[in-house]
Amino acid sequence: MYDFRVRTPNTQLLTPKVTHSLEHLFAVALRDDFEEHHRDLSVIDVSPMGCRTGFYVTVLNSRGTLPLGRIAASMRSMLDIALEIESLPGARRETCGAFEEHDLVGARSEIRRLVGEGIAPLDNPPHLAP
Repeated sequence: MYDFRVRTPNTQLLTPKVTHSLEHLFAVALRDDFEEHHRDLSVIDVSPMGCRTGFYVTVLNSRGTLPLGRIAASMRSMLDIALEIESLPGARRETCGAFEEHDLVGARSEIRRLVGEGIAPLDNPPHLAP
């Protein structure tokens, strides 16, 4: 499992609607990336962090832990794929338990921000101040 932080804890939080929309976009985009570029791996889940600062990415790899650089490259590709998605996947009453709780415009804005700022893999991220 990997942490994909998109905001600074305790200072910048995603809104619940943006978080929910990103969850849908990221799940589809990351699975698409893995099917095309990483056939030896399986995406199990992309889950929002309860603190609304990022996502947990769970990947199944039969050979053990993945190098952080490979995961970071997948996250970059996931963002590019997610930006190309025009309508929110699974955001219907039949497929989403909170189908009215989305913000696709805000999610796309967040993705563009992340693409612009870039992704930096951290082996030892700093701890939060007490």
